[in-house]
Formats: sequence, structure tokens, C-alpha cells
Amino acid sequence: MKKINLSIAAIALIATAANADIKSQSFGGSASLFYGTNDASNGDLFDKGTSYGNTAVHLGGTAAVGACDTCVKLNYGITGVSTMGLENTLVADTWVGDDVTAVTPPNAYGPRLRDAVWIDTLNLTFNPLNGISNTTMVVGRQELATPMVFTEKWNIARNSYDAAVAVNNDIVDTTLVAAWVGRSNVAAGRTVNARNIGNGFNQFLTKEGAYAFGAVTKAIPSIVAQAWYYVAPRVANVGWLQAEGEYEGFSLGAQYGMLDGDDNSDGNAIGVKIGYNYEGLGLSAAYSTVDKMTGTSGTLGFVNLGGAQTPLYTAGWWDVGGQGAQDTDAYNVTATYSVENVADLGLYYTNWENQTTNDAVSELAVTAGKSFGNLDATLAYVYTDDDTKTDKQNDVQVYLTYNF
Repeated sequence: MKKINLSIAAIALIATAANADIKSQSFGGSASLFYGTNDASNGDLFDKGTSYGNTAVHLGGTAAVGACDTCVKLNYGITGVSTMGLENTLVADTWVGDDVTAVTPPNAYGPRLRDAVWIDTLNLTFNPLNGISNTTMVVGRQELATPMVFTEKWNIARNSYDAAVAVNNDIVDTTLVAAWVGRSNVAAGRTVNARNIGNGFNQFLTKEGAYAFGAVTKAIPSIVAQAWYYVAPRVANVGWLQAEGEYEGFSLGAQYGMLDGDDNSDGNAIGVKIGYNYEGLGLSAAYSTVDKMTGTSGTLGFVNLGGAQTPLYTAGWWDVGGQGAQDTDAYNVTATYSVENVADLGLYYTNWENQTTNDAVSELAVTAGKSFGNLDATLAYVYTDDDTKTDKQNDVQVYLTYNF
């Protein structure tokens, strides 16, 4: 088993919990098996060399700390990923892992696909003002859900952050958020299958971390509006505005992002989306455009600062981040339909083009999902036409998750 790297904050939380009265309130988890195969580089579907797979187990829960069952909560979770030896029979790559570098000579013994185990959640939740104000603090390792810093859920394992977050609800229908993010297990611009996801809680952008300030309000009937501002010392300041509304099945959303880099790179992003839902049928169309930017900060684009997925409406099923790159125009068309007692069906088409490189990518994904008791199953087919590659690519993916 790999060494588990704990932050000082995590150790302090363990010490606090060890000396307190703890009452378990919930405990559960999931076990997943994700498999994918493609015909990239003139390969064949279902061949070992063009297939990728992982298993993952997540365990976690919540406990009350101290005499008051609602005053202080301890939230905890652990994730483990493994190929279970699949690399010897079925796959040559993984969804997440530690090292997929082949030995010398190439492929002599196959890639080194080492297992990883890490603490993904360990935090305390409490009201620091003892009821004077409707304020909640979450301190420690946790998942985040803000437009430009968030936990990505498309992969078999999720990224998380060492952070301190304050949430205030004193204003009617409005939530105010202030956060400091110190570390993450995924570097900016990389996916959750980056090397060392398990032990990689090192830094978030820089050693100084980053600050986030936001407001989300439902003060206007049928509309949810939010405004965010991020300060990443020696990297960039990022602003984000978003508003979404619904009326009689129709929905409309708009996004605006602003990036001001410390290396004099700056630019904007705009996203719009219109949708319609009626009796299990969902239709939507989205468009986004990102300015041309220069410098190191500009290369970040409008992509999760702690990962690889863009918050823009045009994110694809499999290509989740290319739409947010600088100097890129993109559009997405989605159709979903729930057939009662049969399956939930999805059709997703995404196209993006980078004006600087003249690269263009089109992606078509067709999915079918169904729950069998505690088992969630999804089958996906993805067709990708990428100008940077000589051949088009077909992917077949299977997602299986058992919840307990």
C-alpha cells in the first residue's frame, strides 16, 4: 500500500477528534468499475493495448463531535483505486492512477500501474459564532463547488482540496461565501488521472494558495444569480458572473468570465445556453467564446483552476476542457430522454475550434443509463474527430457503481 500523505490540518483534525466525544451519524460508500476502449492510432476496439480501466472504492461518513449533535460535525472519507490486475489481461492504461510509464525496453513488462489510497475528505463543520449569525465554517480537506474551483465528477475518482470555507445565510435568499484554498491533489490544467493523485496534495497554483469570494442569490423569482472573484497571488485574478432562470419548461443561462493575469495577460469568456424540458425530454443548445490571451496566465484559459474541466456550458462528455482554452469558440447541443422503467438516454454533440492553432475537435456521445437497485450502470459511445490526429476515434465506455 502506498504511503498516505497527510497535511498538518488533517493531523490536527484527527487529534481533535481523538480527544472528543464522537457519535457516528452516517456511514456509506461505493465501489466502482470503469472500463473504456478505443481504436486510436489504427488500433482495434477491445484490444488490451487500446483499453483503459480502473476499480475504485470510496468509504466515508459524518459524525457529531462533542455533546451537541449539531454543533460540530466531523466529515471523513477515503478513496482507493486499483487495476486489480486488469493491466495483465484487459487494459494498458487507467482512468486514474499513479504511474502509467512503460519500463525499458518499451512494454517489456507492461506499464507500472500502481495502486493508490488517500484521504479525500477530512474536515470539521461548525458555527463559529454559536448561533449569533447563520454562518457555517468548513475547515480541512473537502470537495468544493464554485465555478472556477470545483470537484470534478466525470472520472472514477474525484479531486478535493485542503481549504477553509465560510458560508453565511443571514441575507434572505442569498448565500455569501469566502474561502482560502491551500492545496489540491490535482495541478491546474490536469485531469484527475494525473500522476500521484493519491499523494499529490502539495500546492494549489502556488504556495500562497488562492482566495475565493462569492454570492449566490435567489432574490429574483425563478432566477439564480451568482458572482465570484478569485485571487491567486502571482498568477491571476479571475471574475465570474452567471445567471440562470426557468419559466414553464424553458430555461436560459448566461455566463461571463474575466481573467487578469499577473504577466499582463487578460481576456474574457462568454457562455449562453437555452433549454426546454417536458415530460422526461430535455433539449438544450449552448455557445461559448474565449478571448485570445498571451502569457502563462492566459494559457490557463477558463478551466477549473484545480483540474481540467471547464465551467462553460459547452463542456463535452469526454472532452471536458478544450472548450475553455484561450481563443476558442465552441457550441454544444444536448438531448436527453427518460424512458420510464427502461433507461435514461442522452445525446451530446460538442464542437470547438481554436483560432490561434486552427485546431478543431468534434465530439458525439450517446449514452444509456439505468439503476438496478443500488447498482448504477451507464454505457457510452463517443465518436471524436480531432484535427490534430490523423484518424478519427471511437470510444466505448462502461460505468458501473454500487452504492452502499
